[in-house]
Amino acid sequence: MNVSECQVTVVGLGLIGGSIALGLMGKVGKVRGLDVSEDILEHARKRRMADELYLHPEDCLPHSDVVIVALYPRQVEAFLLQNREYLRPKTLVMDVSSIKERIVHAVQKILPPEIEFLGTHPMAGREGRGIERAREEMFLGSYYLLTPTEKNTPWAIKKATSLVELLGVLKVVTLTPKEHDALVSYTSQMPHVLASLLMNGFKDKSKYLVGGSFKDATRVATINEDLWVELFMQNKKYLLMEMDSFEDRWNDFKEALQKEDTAHLRRILQQAKMFKDKL
Repeated sequence: MNVSECQVTVVGLGLIGGSIALGLMGKVGKVRGLDVSEDILEHARKRRMADELYLHPEDCLPHSDVVIVALYPRQVEAFLLQNREYLRPKTLVMDVSSIKERIVHAVQKILPPEIEFLGTHPMAGREGRGIERAREEMFLGSYYLLTPTEKNTPWAIKKATSLVELLGVLKVVTLTPKEHDALVSYTSQMPHVLASLLMNGFKDKSKYLVGGSFKDATRVATINEDLWVELFMQNKKYLLMEMDSFEDRWNDFKEALQKEDTAHLRRILQQAKMFKDKL
């Protein structure tokens, strides 16, 4: 089946799920939205976020070629365990969580062999949470990560790639769940840790003296604390490793400052500039 003819159900119409639904509207056979909240469904209805909207999984999952689960990490496994009986054979199930190793291995164990689960992660987002902040253009120009295992078929990877390309992503990247979690501990989780700690040290400092650099460094401190505590805890092995490594670099900078070693400080800053320019 051509991806443009797919019947896609998005489970959870929050920031990411809502944006995916909006981004796929008019590009696939049908977009169905599923959520437990009547208020969220009413908001989705007003914004024409999906062709059809549902409260109950049994009403839409049996008619789906692709199911995209946009729930908190711990809810992904629970939802699929409770509702796997409604998935028809050859359904492709994807999640969009920003941690992969635990979820992928757990879900692939509970789903029947005729249902294929592929872990995915859109490397895009914005501050805040909720359906109100969902945007059709959320994924334009971004990277989209796929984390297949030996249980995934070339068919599923190709189908998922074709589907997410409809969102306008710049590039689809494939890596293992382990590689993914190690990567995002640094590129995603560490910036959120640092932004939060910078803001928590702000205290009574005058807001009128805040420059652009502070605003840039703390942009992601507008955080969904429930989600991010869950992400930190489920990926703590890799995050703690990165925090230890950061502490070594912090102490190296601190020691150079204490010793007034301007040459070493200059080398640190020059190296950072060189890496940034390459990026």
